[in-house]
Amino acid sequence: MTTESHSAQDWYRVAQARPRLRREATVRRHLYLGRPWYILSDQTGTKVHRLTPAAQEIAGRLDGATTVESIWQQVAADLGPDAPTQDEVIQLLTQLHQADLLDSAETPLLADLLERRDKDRVQLWRKMLMNPLSITLPLLDPDRFLQVLCRVMGVVPRPAWWLAALALMLWALVRLPLHWQALANRGLEGFLDLENLGLIALVYPVVKALHEIGHGVAARSRGGEVHEMGLMFIAFYPLPYVEASSSLAFPSKWDRAAVAAAGVVVELTIASAAFLLWTVAEPGLVRTILFNTMVVSGLSTLAVNGNPLMKFDGYHVMCDLIEIPNLSKRGNAWWGEQLRVRLLGTAERPRARMRTVAWERWWFLLYPPLAFVYRIWISLTIALFVAGTYRAVGVLLAIWSLVLTFAWPAAKVAHQALTDQRIRRAGPRALAGAGGAGLVLALVFLALPLPHHAMVQGVTWLPQEAFLRAPQPGRVIAARAADGAEVSAGTPLFTFDAPELLAEARIGEARLIRAEAEFAEARTTDRASAERLRARIAEARAARDTAAANLADLDLRAGIAGRLDLPDTTDPLGRFYRRGEVIGHVLPGTPPLIRLVVPQDLAELIRSETRAVDVRLASDLSHRLGARIVRAVPAGEDQLPSAVLSLDGGGPYATVPGDELRSVTRLFQLDLALEEQPAVPHYGMRAHVRLTFAPKPLAVRAARALRNLFLDAFDV
Repeated sequence: MTTESHSAQDWYRVAQARPRLRREATVRRHLYLGRPWYILSDQTGTKVHRLTPAAQEIAGRLDGATTVESIWQQVAADLGPDAPTQDEVIQLLTQLHQADLLDSAETPLLADLLERRDKDRVQLWRKMLMNPLSITLPLLDPDRFLQVLCRVMGVVPRPAWWLAALALMLWALVRLPLHWQALANRGLEGFLDLENLGLIALVYPVVKALHEIGHGVAARSRGGEVHEMGLMFIAFYPLPYVEASSSLAFPSKWDRAAVAAAGVVVELTIASAAFLLWTVAEPGLVRTILFNTMVVSGLSTLAVNGNPLMKFDGYHVMCDLIEIPNLSKRGNAWWGEQLRVRLLGTAERPRARMRTVAWERWWFLLYPPLAFVYRIWISLTIALFVAGTYRAVGVLLAIWSLVLTFAWPAAKVAHQALTDQRIRRAGPRALAGAGGAGLVLALVFLALPLPHHAMVQGVTWLPQEAFLRAPQPGRVIAARAADGAEVSAGTPLFTFDAPELLAEARIGEARLIRAEAEFAEARTTDRASAERLRARIAEARAARDTAAANLADLDLRAGIAGRLDLPDTTDPLGRFYRRGEVIGHVLPGTPPLIRLVVPQDLAELIRSETRAVDVRLASDLSHRLGARIVRAVPAGEDQLPSAVLSLDGGGPYATVPGDELRSVTRLFQLDLALEEQPAVPHYGMRAHVRLTFAPKPLAVRAARALRNLFLDAFDV
């Protein structure tokens, strides 16, 4: 190890300092994947730092008498290439100093305190500006209250609480499928309306307070210190939080995970109880409050707080259980190292490179990109959901989320690339590697056409001519063809008896005769009356002719050639039908149509860019049928062609309660013509359709997707 390889630009500022760890600072040794880490905390346990063995060698020698330069030289002599660099020593001293874990006679304490306080204020405001979805505000010390609560809850053994919560959640999970359709129909429509926000304002603080009390009780019952409770604003909603970081010092990973998971368990238990009560509650205020409780304690927990891809409770539980602390930060550092070494060609000494085992490398490889994608999705989802009710707020959130997700990280990477000495020393190779990678990514994103397709569901359908509808209201008095018979176009199938039509025709004929007689009498005596009677004659003649035409239309004929298909449970003979009511169908020998209903954005894409269509019928999913678009209805509607496309029927579309064919969203209808006859051409069968579109670059597709999202959310 050479001094040159370890030198830092600001080393002279700390080299002769003689810092000392505060007497109340405690150090605990933990094992992660069989390797030691050291936990350094203050007396209250609220300020906790994980140190590597090399960092602990430095921290353990801070005795107030030895200079930093001497300590570093001693550690360098003991550890050799594994010794920390001067930059790492400075970073360690800075972290300990900011956590008030150091005493130093050379530091003007008052000036330093004021400087640190101002810096903390700047950092707080910077955090608020950088992430308006997450702001914290400390309020009180809950330790004494938690001590009392732990004594009260200690009457019941700790495992019994966990088993009771698990039993309640399992009970709710078993009953969930029975009420899924009701939940889907209810949806989140109107959730952010002002009337409902008043109820949420009552429910939300209570649920989140219980969540945080769960953290506090779990930590305090295991000997941890809890001295801070406050509010954390997520998407402008206040969530109470408890600072239970003292649990990081627990030697058992199960204890640490239990503290992190306690809040999630409390919320899911509340959500389960609310769901079970919601299933039996009558419509009204109580049922609305229970639904709101399910959303704020269940949906938000699964999507945000309990999700390991977000850096909240679920993330900390996962880190403890897999024994990889600081997974997100270390994973990002690992990716940065791989890019520097493999892409930019930087020469990094062995100690500077991260030492990992195979278990860690898999997590470092997969977790950062998955978390990145999920956080983009959840940020935009929250923004668009808010925009559905409060458009301006949603627009600002969406724009800010995109800036923080793409523009800010890109700026940080560019800054690091320009200032990192390792990249500078790599010289032309780093420049070529960065430029080449950037060019390739730009070409892939902006210019490379990539395959594009969509999967939708439809039903086998018939042309309008195939439907047999009653021509007039009446009773079937004769059937000219049997079910299953082959018929030709125009063949009479059923004859109707319509006494009402016959009566109308006779009344019309009588009115015409009377009007003609009155006209003949008035023509010689009262010319003014004669003119009025002339008009009455014209009306009576039109009514008579209409009735006569209806009487002549009492024979129902086949509109196309094919096989007569009647419902199995219906015998038309002697039955009364309303005008237009479907009696049966004539199944043509040609392949059936496939009727689709799709959202507006997909309908536009299908009409303009479809290159191929493949269909698989539910009766034979192994056989692929070719198809082509033959009809596209330009206007949207809320009617489904069949109940099999509803959520209740196994389809993708939610329907209005009480009407299995009325969709809650506007859909656009398209008809496909199959290119061959399927083996079982059953009418009304589900069809799985794969639509292949013209290849487009990712940039074009992303722009289209964002445009459709914003147009749909903002109703533009």
